[in-house]
Amino acid sequence: MWNDLIYRKRKMQRIGRTTILLIFCVIFLLSAFPYLGIKADTTDDGWPKGPEIKGDGAIVVDADTGNILFEKNIYEQFYPASTTKILTTLVALENGRLDDVLTVSYAADNYVSKTSSRMGLTEGEQVTVEQALYGIMLESGNEATYAVGEHVGGSIAGFIKLMNRKAKELGCDRSHFANSHGLHDDEHYTCCYDLSLIARAAYQNPEFMKITGTAFYNMPATNKHEAKILTNHHWFLNGTQKYEYATGGKTGATTQAGYALVTYARKDGKNLISVVMHAPTWDDVYADSRKLLDYCFDHFVSYRMDELGDSGSTFPSCFDNFEGFPDQENPLLSISGSGTIIIPDGFDISKAQKTITYDTSIELEHGDNRIGTIAYTYGSRTIGATDIVLYNEAEPLTTKVFNERWPSYMIPVDVVFADVDPELLGKPGEKEESQRRSKLMKENALAIGIGAGISVFVVGGVIALIHRKFRKRRRR
Repeated sequence: MWNDLIYRKRKMQRIGRTTILLIFCVIFLLSAFPYLGIKADTTDDGWPKGPEIKGDGAIVVDADTGNILFEKNIYEQFYPASTTKILTTLVALENGRLDDVLTVSYAADNYVSKTSSRMGLTEGEQVTVEQALYGIMLESGNEATYAVGEHVGGSIAGFIKLMNRKAKELGCDRSHFANSHGLHDDEHYTCCYDLSLIARAAYQNPEFMKITGTAFYNMPATNKHEAKILTNHHWFLNGTQKYEYATGGKTGATTQAGYALVTYARKDGKNLISVVMHAPTWDDVYADSRKLLDYCFDHFVSYRMDELGDSGSTFPSCFDNFEGFPDQENPLLSISGSGTIIIPDGFDISKAQKTITYDTSIELEHGDNRIGTIAYTYGSRTIGATDIVLYNEAEPLTTKVFNERWPSYMIPVDVVFADVDPELLGKPGEKEESQRRSKLMKENALAIGIGAGISVFVVGGVIALIHRKFRKRRRR
């Protein structure tokens, strides 16, 4: 009997030790989650997720490069409502003349809902294309889009064909436009990504940016109406909710589309385009847009490729001095366009990959020549890309000589990053790593506490049952 009691006592002690060990293991595993790759504030590839928003779809792109800084359901189909008018205005600018005078037709006046957004044109009224475009972008004039469409496209059907053709040229593979104004039609749809492509193409048109960035426009008298002032519906521009960095944009709302907003903004040399779609209210779509733009302005940095590698730059150069072309006063190679790289602040740029593509189909002639492209990528993300241009003012460079020197003078990516101080690459030191882990531990504190609590409760319950059973046996 005595030996049996001792055996049972030791068994309970072993169970107790095992239970305590299990509890500590559970707590350790829960606390280790932050170091096992679970990051609440980043995507799977380490790219920051950005803020939470109420709109069902959104995207923020760098206007100069097209790089995507933020994304949420960017390929999901939504109805664009009056953000359609960005494409309408762009197509009209590219295919019409601003000083042309158009006459508003019966169809333009009557085939568009009288209760929808209008700039006030009536049948027989004569205005210039430019005046109508201000009415389209500022007052969201639906009848104006019809009148401009008929004038520029020959017919409204012809203009809609131009719109869809332009969209396809821009790579909008998930879009179809059935009208020029954006009033609901089941066959009139797009997505955040496609709308950002359209908005970026419009950004590259100076006349468009002049129109969209106008808060108030003095509309002169016509043969039908007296002079009046057109007011931009975009709250960031008209002062309803002033946003000092806004440079343009377009509103949109229908029952089916919810609330949509495209905003152009500039700060500290960065030009961004935000698109928010299918938000619940006007207040929500503006709050989302402000939040996204502020986040991207504050958490991303940009570098010009043609300045990389200079003194003080933290980003390795895409070009470096080389024996083949030593003349830096009159360089043969240059970057075309913006040549900008944009990345999250503190990003580990040593993980970026540089790709140089030589276009063998280009004939080398005297003057400017696009001879290839250079791109920086991080995983599947492009963080910077532009054309490489050959310029030889003194004498043409023969294909033979060029082929002999290309691409031997380009610096391979492993060499580019070889001599760069790790601290400049954004790699966290011991202090920074400790701070990062501390932050992640705090973010997961609740999960750890709950998990540990549940573990203790379950294991404690098991111990209680075993102890109760043991006591019953002793009583026998």
